[in-house]
Amino acid sequence: MIDTLVAQPAPLNATVPATESAMTHASAPPDLAIVLVCWNNRDYLFPCLASLYGSALRHSFEVVVVDNGSTDGSQAILRREYPEILLIQNDGNVGLGRASNQGIEATRGRHILLLNNDTIVNGPSLDAMVDYLDANPRTAAVGGKLLNPDGTVQSCYNNFSTLHEEFLIARGWANYSGTAIPRMDDDHVRRVAWLGSACLMLRRAAVDEIGLLDESYFIYGDEADFQYRLAQAGWDVVYLPHATTVHFGGRSMNRWGGARWSCGKMLFYRKNYGPVRTTALRTVLGGLSMAKLGLWARPPSRRNTGSRRAKSSSPTWMWSSCA
Repeated sequence: MIDTLVAQPAPLNATVPATESAMTHASAPPDLAIVLVCWNNRDYLFPCLASLYGSALRHSFEVVVVDNGSTDGSQAILRREYPEILLIQNDGNVGLGRASNQGIEATRGRHILLLNNDTIVNGPSLDAMVDYLDANPRTAAVGGKLLNPDGTVQSCYNNFSTLHEEFLIARGWANYSGTAIPRMDDDHVRRVAWLGSACLMLRRAAVDEIGLLDESYFIYGDEADFQYRLAQAGWDVVYLPHATTVHFGGRSMNRWGGARWSCGKMLFYRKNYGPVRTTALRTVLGGLSMAKLGLWARPPSRRNTGSRRAKSSSPTWMWSSCA
């Protein structure tokens, strides 16, 4: 469900120390709690923080970094360069959903920004997102236009897909469908099904109402699941194309490969769509994976390795581990 909205957003136009006393309720909460989850991503984390602190935000904010057992020395640099940031250290990688929840629970901001650490942000866009939430009380989540470093537009929002659309996506045919992957070629503020979580701002009151992210998702699927629950509770999710964020994309996540994405997809279907649709999805995509395995079992001289079809459906579905 994607609807263009008539209401327009506001035009574009202090942090909390990591001490118990700073987290008391003696003062009013900041406007924004910014939650970053980090795992061995030092080369992107610090440019992200520099863009944040150099953005001249109008709204007050606090920052928490949840570190999932990094071994790249980023914790020591954080303590030295950003003593005002609350640092939560986990002994190992507990997953994105659980770490995000740790950050949400440790902060008090009226709104929550789930921010990937491989992003570059700007103050006017973040201010516009806060302004939109403040002006539209039934909107629970907003996100803006995600840009590649070269200025091209990434996928910013999506639909809750049908089985047919999942088949098209797995086959690499999504671009030939009008609905499998929405086009990002317009600049209308619109209500959407769900937004990507690279720079996702949430109303804390909505989080309090429906609960935190589902920690059963290790990496992929938690944001779609959360926004599905928002929709079930009657909240709006809105795309703001005038709010922009540069996103380098998957710098931590791509080390897990497609298996984690597959498990997240299966968990979403099983939890929200029931056993019949989950079994159908497993059958369709499992069949595609087996066909792919059959292709690569052929002698090299008979493989069509240069074709688009051969590249589109690598066998990454790990069915037994996602049951």
